[in-house]
Amino acid sequence: MIDPLQALLAPASIAVVGASDNPHKVGGRPLQYLAAHGYTGQVYPVNPRASTIQGLPAYPSLDALPQAPEAVILCVGAEAVEQQIALCARCGVRVVVLFASGYAEVGEAGAAEQRRLAALCRAAGMRLLGPNSIGVASFDSGAVLSFASIYADCQAQDGAVAIVSQSGAFGVSVYALLREAGVGVRCVAATGNEADLDTADFVYALAQRPGLRLILLYLERVGDPDRMRKALQAAARHGVQIVAVRAGQSAEGRRTAGLHTGSDGAGGPALDALFADEGCRTVADMAEMLACVPGYLRWRIGAAPGGQPRLAIVSNSGASCVIAADAAARAGLPLAELSTASRARLGELLPDFSLNRNPIDLTAMLMGTPALLGDVLRCVSADAAVDAIVLSLVAIGGPSYDVVRFAQDCSAASEGSGKPIWFYSPHLHVRNAFMANAMPVFCSEAEALCEAQAHARHLQLANTGNGPIEELVHA
Repeated sequence: MIDPLQALLAPASIAVVGASDNPHKVGGRPLQYLAAHGYTGQVYPVNPRASTIQGLPAYPSLDALPQAPEAVILCVGAEAVEQQIALCARCGVRVVVLFASGYAEVGEAGAAEQRRLAALCRAAGMRLLGPNSIGVASFDSGAVLSFASIYADCQAQDGAVAIVSQSGAFGVSVYALLREAGVGVRCVAATGNEADLDTADFVYALAQRPGLRLILLYLERVGDPDRMRKALQAAARHGVQIVAVRAGQSAEGRRTAGLHTGSDGAGGPALDALFADEGCRTVADMAEMLACVPGYLRWRIGAAPGGQPRLAIVSNSGASCVIAADAAARAGLPLAELSTASRARLGELLPDFSLNRNPIDLTAMLMGTPALLGDVLRCVSADAAVDAIVLSLVAIGGPSYDVVRFAQDCSAASEGSGKPIWFYSPHLHVRNAFMANAMPVFCSEAEALCEAQAHARHLQLANTGNGPIEELVHA
């Protein structure tokens, strides 16, 4: 049957076993987060040594609660886990979040214990997140079932991006960096050792939540490729793009993944083909993943019918125009042949010595004419021959350049035309201004061009799927 994981993403009631009055302890942070993020369901702290915890009535055990909670967070040591899971099963709990480590990642004895826990949950029809997980945080429901300290440091904002990661540190790092960039995040799920719930479950469930556009994955294993394929297909049918870091592709990487989460890596030709066939983009690392996010949130268009997007290159530096033209040629990206009307308009805007045929050199004229950038971008983006624009601003400093206006005009031109503008600058203050307007920013011509190519190729692949959504089931 379909498992939407509602009891984990938006539970009606939550119990915290091992709850603490100290909000800085593992057993105290979930209670603090639930209150801080506006969770409106029932919350039950469980601790036999307290009558109240963080202002809430406390209970000595799960079977003393006035009702069976939908979700239980186990903030207990490994020695107490099996007993508490058995009690959860008897009480009718729907899903358990297990923080404890020391299972499959430490060897066969730990793996055997992990299998016993999974079997207990399966026999009771109960789902298990973990072990070795820092939990899940759903910011649309306020259900932050996690002890990660990052949620105390970053102001939450619901958004169109979700993060599903086997590694807790990777997931919350991506979350923090996206929030620093002003990007809202719907959910961060850390799947840990994946004794039961895995990345496929979360992809399938999250893709069906309204308003989501992008899921970012960190994988160290794909336990059931067929289920992952169905999850990716479900995401595609709902218009949700998937970008993944698939770790453990080398022998040393696989060995390290085994020590980290008890996994055997997420590489190999079969998985390469699976993810490519289902329109999932694989990136090398966190930096590449973060750099691509603004483009997916702004634009859904892919490449031109001929295959590659036709580019217009715009810069205030003739040298940057030349370097970008070389980089485009190396990447196999064609430069757009501008229309007669566009060339005439650029001739009116720019001096005779400008490279106004594509690449387009704004020259030093930009310094004294702040409206020039917006005028040129509107002209170029309106040209039917142009699929995307690569813009560079260099040697920008001092009061002569209105960087804030440049960023606003660039964003408006892209918004008005619906065409991507990939921006690069060597100057941090310039990149920050464009980032504040939700533009994708890069440090070099080559980085911007590579992302333009990868983005278009991914959306072409993602738009090729057909057929109904298949149900995701566990064997």
